Amino acid sequence: MELEFLRGLNKDIVRYRRDLHRIPEVGLELPKTKAYVERALIELGFEPKPCGHGLICDVGHGEKCLAIRADMDALPVEELTNLDYASEHPGYMHACGHDAHTAVLLGVAKYFSVHEPPCRIRLLFQPGEEGYFGAVDMIEHGAMEGVHAAIGGHVGPVFEEVPTGTFMIKKGTASAATDNFEVVFRGAGTHGSQPHKGKDPFMAAATFILTTQVLKSRESDPNNPTVISIGSVHGGTANNIIPEEVFLTGTVRTVVNDDRSHFSERLGDIAHGLAEAYGVEADFTYNFGYIPMINDAEMTDLMVEAIGKYLGESHVVLTEKANMGGEDMAYFLEKVPGVFYFFNTNNPEKGITAPNHSPYFNVDEDVLWMMAAADIAFAEKFAES
Repeated sequence: MELEFLRGLNKDIVRYRRDLHRIPEVGLELPKTKAYVERALIELGFEPKPCGHGLICDVGHGEKCLAIRADMDALPVEELTNLDYASEHPGYMHACGHDAHTAVLLGVAKYFSVHEPPCRIRLLFQPGEEGYFGAVDMIEHGAMEGVHAAIGGHVGPVFEEVPTGTFMIKKGTASAATDNFEVVFRGAGTHGSQPHKGKDPFMAAATFILTTQVLKSRESDPNNPTVISIGSVHGGTANNIIPEEVFLTGTVRTVVNDDRSHFSERLGDIAHGLAEAYGVEADFTYNFGYIPMINDAEMTDLMVEAIGKYLGESHVVLTEKANMGGEDMAYFLEKVPGVFYFFNTNNPEKGITAPNHSPYFNVDEDVLWMMAAADIAFAEKFAES
């Protein structure tokens, strides 16, 4: 692998990223983004093909096939960065760094346009990562046919204090399942001065909120991280009226399937039990989101070795902590062994400190070439293995 060539390639990666940053699109339908990516690949001499709502592009030859994935979608966030290349689509922003992921993968493509790939490589440009099951859509349209391993990565701040340009990798379960729930407590409205004449749904709702925090600490193995968070509570119209209903939503993050199944049932049991105790009614809905993402042990070791060899051992950290965020790369890694890394692109010295999903989110563009280097270095190690 030619590191100097890759360092020089950073200017192209930055150009790709800024072009994409201007045209954020949300969900599965990304017409401008897909057209840009397709055009860039054709200019490099490749033949991208539609795959569901995404794109795939095969380069190189050989029996082994490695998939390298980048997500392309943005978020419904109003950008507040004031960057020269800020979003031109009001209400939408690349606030999670998927523009950088796509730009890096285009950089990988450009590298392989002038260097022979070490094996057959499938570039996956995926829409709909932010809750739209874009990976599932592509898999259903054949994205993983003939693929033997898969890799991917994510920019932004990581969950431990590490320097800019550091890769962090978790062997085994690397990110959580992303389930959510809704509860409606229904009672009987009355004047706030006469609560005895009604049935107060707020009492059941308030107790439910507190009980969720007891539940996760008493009914799951403390060695398996669990997060249950209430995200919204809606009810009432005035300070002196007890309303007829209160609506709550929340998220459940687990890393073990047994916990996932357990909490999906127990939260419903608690909602209905509290409703009965307070003399109200409850409607409970549990929605299963993304599955946990699991990094293969052998592939993880291969990635750590590849990064250490070409970028230096100080640039890669093995962590014991799972990221409690969700990632639909999990579905690619369910099909084949692979590894997904997190790459720190925050840089306090440059004022780049905002977290992912913030309207102020940005990345240190000077280190993006290192992501491309990691992907290419892994491909070489994978081809040799």
